[in-house]
Amino acid sequence: MIFPPRVILRGLLPMFVAATLAGCVPVAPPSPGTPSTGTPASGNPASVPSMQPAGGPSVTPGGFSDYERAALRVRNIGCGGVARGSGFAIADHVFVTNRHVIGGASVLQVSTYDGHDIDVVATGAVTFADLALVWTREALPQTIQLAAANPAIGASVTAIGYPLGGPLTTSHGKVLAYAKDPIGWSSLPMLMNDAPIEHGSSGSPLIDASGRLVGVVYAGGPSQFAVPVEVLKAALANPSATSHNANCDGVLGGPAS
Repeated sequence: MIFPPRVILRGLLPMFVAATLAGCVPVAPPSPGTPSTGTPASGNPASVPSMQPAGGPSVTPGGFSDYERAALRVRNIGCGGVARGSGFAIADHVFVTNRHVIGGASVLQVSTYDGHDIDVVATGAVTFADLALVWTREALPQTIQLAAANPAIGASVTAIGYPLGGPLTTSHGKVLAYAKDPIGWSSLPMLMNDAPIEHGSSGSPLIDASGRLVGVVYAGGPSQFAVPVEVLKAALANPSATSHNANCDGVLGGPAS
């Protein structure tokens, strides 16, 4: 596993999730004590990107592809230490990472590919997989489109993240199999692949050859594991499966609400 299973920052009501999925956020986000580095947002629209297949990723004048611009560096200060991870934007003010990346944070620091700091206003952790949603004050520079379905075994994949908290890095591999969750947080099959990752890669997007999201990196070892895109879609469609309370050891500390 990339990080020890230290899980879940408190903060997020399902009505906030539902509003985001509907294409808007409430006038004021929930304020259940979620760590934030800035003033709460006040009604900036955020919409989940289209799930229709797209062509290959475009490249900006600065040399960054769309999916590289969507990748985020995450730094978690809390539970007696500092942990580093990655994430990626799926909407103007919403990004995805792992629930163990945000777990137990007193301060959650987020920055973009070009070093711009982003204020966090709310977070929520998915109860049935190592996923978390994070809402931001500022608009994120780029979003990643979700693939229509899980990738086939043998498909080429690329992981984009910030291993060891360092510079933005891409690594390539292929889908090996769908297998049991190695950390036991989900009963659903997880995506095994061989794209090399390091500590700090947790939460990285795993994309296909067209630049569409097919998985969310969360654990490494002899093989690497990612939460498949269809599991992420299920989480986005089911706000009631979002927890707002958990302990640093990863145990949910309260019911979903």
